[in-house]
Amino acid sequence: MVELSLAQEYFLCALGNKGRISSMDLSKMTCLAASGVLELWMDGLVNLDGNQISLQAPLPEEKRYLRSLYELIDKKQPVKMETIAQEYSFTFTDRNINRLMEDIGESLEKKECIRKETGGLFGGKIYYYPDPLVLDGIIQNIRAELLEQGTLSHDIIALASLLDKTGDISQYFSAYEKTDLKARLKEIRTAPEYQVIKTMLDYIELLFIVAVT
Repeated sequence: MVELSLAQEYFLCALGNKGRISSMDLSKMTCLAASGVLELWMDGLVNLDGNQISLQAPLPEEKRYLRSLYELIDKKQPVKMETIAQEYSFTFTDRNINRLMEDIGESLEKKECIRKETGGLFGGKIYYYPDPLVLDGIIQNIRAELLEQGTLSHDIIALASLLDKTGDISQYFSAYEKTDLKARLKEIRTAPEYQVIKTMLDYIELLFIVAVT
């Protein structure tokens, strides 16, 4: 199975079979940006201090699909979470979110995890359709770690939390599994041994609140 990052996996799951994230869906746009910031943080490329984000290391070539986020942080650092939410959810154009989606989409196309098509009224919109086997593999990884008491990874916990925030958990898990997933995420948030993960989940919560309120 091809190795994918948090932002790449979230993008695939958020797309589902629709091929595109609507510009009207503020929660998904915000969580896509959050997945990128969290990936940069978990890889030691940015620092999170309260609600402020600053650069900590150069962006590796293999992370070029996150360059728009990285450049935004570089330009305004330390940048507040509110600014990230505004740039990817509340602007008058879709430039920032479209660039992020195109960059992640291109990286996934190179890995042959996604099919790219053009469409829309004038053929100017880009659609991305995930490989069903790749998408199923991601969901099975979430199930194995969070529902079957497997070894916990930061990426999977962050991915499940983001999908839960946008309601996408429902399209991949049964009602019974969804209840268990929510209980498991709550358990992780309150466990002392998962303090780093709790910080990550708190960041998702704060950024989500900023975007949708």
